[in-house]
Amino acid sequence: MEDSKKVILGILILSVFVFIVSIISLYVQTEISYGNACGCAIPIPLFIPFIASVGLFIGTMIYYFLSPKFEKKKIDKKFFLNFFEGEERKVFEIILNKKEANQAEIVKESNLSKVKVSRILKKFENRGLIEKLSIGKINIIKLNKKILEFV
Repeated sequence: MEDSKKVILGILILSVFVFIVSIISLYVQTEISYGNACGCAIPIPLFIPFIASVGLFIGTMIYYFLSPKFEKKKIDKKFFLNFFEGEERKVFEIILNKKEANQAEIVKESNLSKVKVSRILKKFENRGLIEKLSIGKINIIKLNKKILEFV
């Protein structure tokens, strides 16, 4: 919601609350002046906690609608690729697109040698960009969880 609409909504809710409290106060005042202090629809000992509860509810509503929403912003994949050049960029792009791949797939898609891919992956692992899981003879490469949150 736009900021101007939020402000208008907050003022509207607050105005309605003040109007309701004023009407109820006027009602209670007229009942007391006629001598019907206990004849109100809402007894006076319950009136104050009731108004306080309504005020708390209205305040919570205003806070909910006017407070900024925190969203994790997604970062374009191309942003991450700007940190790499050449062969490293090619390998990281494959991992970034798949989020999880085995090392053989990366070798096949990148058209690089097994040794070259292995060395690049070792660099990435040392930098904390990827996690390498060895399952038998297969190495599964996963993006770091923190990077996955932004992609």
